[in-house]
Amino acid sequence: MTVLEGYGRPTGGAGARNHVFVLPSVVCSALVAREIAQATGATSVSHQHGCGHIGADIVQTRQLFVGLAANPNVARSLVVSLGCETVRGDVVAKELQRRGYDTRFVGIQKSGGNAAAREAGIDHARQLREAADVITRSRVEISDLTVGLVASRADDRIGELIALATGHGARVVIATSAAAALFPGEIGAAPVIDIGDEPTAPVSVIRNAGSGGAQLLAAAAACRAQVLVEFAAADQPPLGFPLAPVVSVAAAEGLHRLIEGEFDALGRSRAADVWDQIARVYNGAESKAELRDSTIFAIPRLMRTM
Repeated sequence: MTVLEGYGRPTGGAGARNHVFVLPSVVCSALVAREIAQATGATSVSHQHGCGHIGADIVQTRQLFVGLAANPNVARSLVVSLGCETVRGDVVAKELQRRGYDTRFVGIQKSGGNAAAREAGIDHARQLREAADVITRSRVEISDLTVGLVASRADDRIGELIALATGHGARVVIATSAAAALFPGEIGAAPVIDIGDEPTAPVSVIRNAGSGGAQLLAAAAACRAQVLVEFAAADQPPLGFPLAPVVSVAAAEGLHRLIEGEFDALGRSRAADVWDQIARVYNGAESKAELRDSTIFAIPRLMRTM
């Protein structure tokens, strides 16, 4: 019997991790966000986006930000904005607050500069960290688990893993750049959801999830996946992600065979072994990427703008 213990959230679900997330809404606020996180034991990301977006690209990036901060692995969040970006940080924070998430906001221009914003952000993040540290693990239902299946290659174990996860009562969100080619039989009539949506069906496929592994990881985490399972391309190494542990599954040959010690599941591992590893990692065991302190963050884009 699979037993899960996670961090319960008042907004629903339970996290495999208990992050305070400091989110820069634009590249221009990434340094301040990182400094706030470093001073308070919080988690932040760096990216080159948020400014110069247009049309649907604004909507998708905003939905990604909201979805990441709403991931059950995030206990509390702080949005750090410059103030003139097109993906407006105050809009992201207000949407999270509207949904009931404990979210704070700091604007660099509104605060009067980097130093003042940094100090205000550190004060907010310390309070958020204190509130998050009170939360402890407790037993949760497997129906609270969403597995993010991130695939850049075909693998016979993918269908078996989907069947195992859904058979136990978990949900699966699929992030891939080639769903029809990689999952002709597994996805069937699975509904298609957008980045930032919360899945309700046993299996869902994310629309416009990105072109590569790092983007796919972000898309799956933004759709509430607490544990990500990556089937990396056969010529690519395994990746990590800042907000969700990644269970990496090696191919049986090529580069992956040469560096299989970097993977959580080997090329000869069965789907059942991968499922057991998902449970262990959800319950607190560190993934290989976490042990290496390996994280990468990239935003799926619809248009080639800044």
